[in-house]
Amino acid sequence: EIVGGGIPVDYSWRFRCLEFNAVHQKLIACDGWSVIAIDPLDGSHRILRQFPNESFISCIDPSNGDVVMATNREGSAGADFSRVAVTTGQTSTISLADVDLWNYAPQRLIILGNGERCILATELDPDGMMGSTEAGHFDANGKCIAWSVACFAESFQSPANRSGVFDSFGHSVTAYFFEQRAAVFLAGSEDTPGCVDGVGTHARFGDLRLPTVNNKFLFVRMDGAETWQWRLARLNLKTLQVQSVHVTGLDHSDLLNYCASDDYMFALKACPASKDEVYKLLLMRASLDESDPSPGLVEAVSSVDLRASVQAVSFRLSDGTVLQVDRRILVARSEYFRRMLSSGLREEHTNEIDLCADSDADEASLSVLLRFVLSDAWEGPDKDVELAFRVRCLADRYQLPKLVDLAEAHLHRLLIPTTVLSFLDRVLGSGGPLEQACWELLNTRGAEIISGHEADLDTIISQNPKLAKRLILWGAGSSWPQQKKLRTT
Repeated sequence: EIVGGGIPVDYSWRFRCLEFNAVHQKLIACDGWSVIAIDPLDGSHRILRQFPNESFISCIDPSNGDVVMATNREGSAGADFSRVAVTTGQTSTISLADVDLWNYAPQRLIILGNGERCILATELDPDGMMGSTEAGHFDANGKCIAWSVACFAESFQSPANRSGVFDSFGHSVTAYFFEQRAAVFLAGSEDTPGCVDGVGTHARFGDLRLPTVNNKFLFVRMDGAETWQWRLARLNLKTLQVQSVHVTGLDHSDLLNYCASDDYMFALKACPASKDEVYKLLLMRASLDESDPSPGLVEAVSSVDLRASVQAVSFRLSDGTVLQVDRRILVARSEYFRRMLSSGLREEHTNEIDLCADSDADEASLSVLLRFVLSDAWEGPDKDVELAFRVRCLADRYQLPKLVDLAEAHLHRLLIPTTVLSFLDRVLGSGGPLEQACWELLNTRGAEIISGHEADLDTIISQNPKLAKRLILWGAGSSWPQQKKLRTT
């Protein structure tokens, strides 16, 4: 769901740092120069501090919630550090004068819950060139406790939680744990790509982006190894179980950055600006509650208060048709409609939901949705492609994931070489099973499909340039160009 009205920025692509501050219950974002605090409840925001040189979030101090910033030094290797108070924006320098770093250049400072400091630093050779990365552990007075090798791929902006720092390397996920003072391999394979859920080394990933982490799970995005699609995977930090996550309501291609608290995932979505507007970022929020937001039929019916008076909720459509359903069942089955009908807005008082402006909502598609609410099953035609796509859109919008899956299952059965490009045009970036099935069909019968759609390629290029780009990458046999790129989230 979208939170608030948008965050105006100069250049949306710069927001490569986003973290959840558990002490102040704020999101902290950084575009390399400005540090912004965002309220995750209403999207309100304010600039805490602007830095003259390029900077990034080094850590959140667990004792008071201050934001520790690392600022790249001008003309020399390493970074300088400062802390920014979230409540006032007041900034103070963090001195490392009491810390003996030997011949290492500090790159990142992480303040631990026990007061110790972990400093990630790179070794400097006589010519000032940077070498290997090590982690130095120091007590609050600067006394060295230990040095150990830290295994990180390329970035000093890798996410951290109270137990360690996490990164991606090749097609694998690694961690440096503070207590053990050791780098460990968590899941995947450094050299072998794939798209497989599993435990630890049995899981497979494609081209990994930087992960994000809370205290329970690590989330990481990637391109499918051979399917040119996005995939979001969740790694249980206790069991090392890797599970693909189906994202609804947000196209992966529009996702700029994201982070997670223990209860919610937050995402920044780039919002294209018109000629007279500045760039905007939209804050989006999704619950990480593993319970189904649309309870099963038996569970929902058992929770209905049979002493409550029967009230019908009316759905008004563009052609004047009005469909009705028992309000008690609707709110018991759908968290989305429960919030809508208890919001204090017009819908709560009138028991009427106006869908006249919704092109996906007609009598056929809404009937399937409402009958699903009543029966927990697909009740309607199963060979109508357009109907299935309209139902899929409505189910996604109203947060009924089981109905999304049912619609995709019907569409999967209708997926053939003559429909694959039109299907892909409508599910590109969803990361779901239907998109995966489209790419798999292209992988096996691609030449036949492209030649059969040669007359449609100009239309595809003009109407969906994102799909055209993915098809070009697929035809080139590579999910990404081969030159070295800055990794993002």
